[in-house]
Amino acid sequence: MTKLVVCGAINWDITCFVEHLPVPGEEVTVKRITRVSGGTGGNVAVAAARILGPEQVALIGALGEDDIAHQQVAALNAEGVITEGISHMPGEESGQAYILVDQEGQNVIASRLGANARLGLEHLNNPSVQHLPQECQSMALTDPPLAVAAELIDLAKKRRIPVFWDPGILTSHGWEALEPLARETDTLFLNEAEATALFGTTELDMILQHLQKSQFPKHMVLKLGAKGAAMLEPATGLVVEAPALPLKELGLNVINTVGCGDVFVGAFAAYLALGASFQISLIMASVAAGLNATRPETRGSPDRATLEATEQRSRNLGFTVRERKLP
Repeated sequence: MTKLVVCGAINWDITCFVEHLPVPGEEVTVKRITRVSGGTGGNVAVAAARILGPEQVALIGALGEDDIAHQQVAALNAEGVITEGISHMPGEESGQAYILVDQEGQNVIASRLGANARLGLEHLNNPSVQHLPQECQSMALTDPPLAVAAELIDLAKKRRIPVFWDPGILTSHGWEALEPLARETDTLFLNEAEATALFGTTELDMILQHLQKSQFPKHMVLKLGAKGAAMLEPATGLVVEAPALPLKELGLNVINTVGCGDVFVGAFAAYLALGASFQISLIMASVAAGLNATRPETRGSPDRATLEATEQRSRNLGFTVRERKLP
């Protein structure tokens, strides 16, 4: 039985490194281009597999029938990810992302969803896919089409296994559409832009109050980039904050922040699958995301040994979670 099934996008990332991100109408010079595997689902699966080990993570997703698809499957297999849940869509391009990254590691991304957008309920019923969510210990969903996310969340609820959801681009549907599904997950993940779009703020206490008013029963984790991360527990008013990894003190520099949010989710889900607490999972996810930012590739997440060694080194630098309760 696999420890984790992931469902989400698989993209081919074309990343252009520039001195600064252009403003509208401005042309900038590209210093370097990389072409590597990416996509939220693929990134989460690889990050989790590097912690949990080979054949412990399966990926449900969609690719085309092009050369990119063959490269993507080969890359995932090399990481020990189970790929039998990937459907190949006839006549459709595999997903691609076009990314600009500046000298500070900040980025802008434009994605061509391609085959990712074609993943449907019929693909979940394929024999090669159907058994995966039926036989796993937990599920992590990123941004599959809403109907697919709803079906997998419902299945996880029936099986009474934990499910983690990072809706990403699905936040464009608004909180009214997402909330009924989010209430059935164990943890909902949002970044700063998504929290602002859904709640009009990134202030932790304001978001927690909003969730308490609607009696939101589950956890929400906010990925706050250079400010770290926070977990909100509306039922108790608990706020758990994890700082960002102290990279400068560790002698490290930010190179590329693309994929850091995905690595965060993958590490968080992996440590919970190992039986860790929410607090430990949160701090390890913050370490993993921080280390990913020091690598040029999208999937620059560390293995478990490197991750845990870095966390131990960072404790003496004040790297630990802080807990408080909303008055």
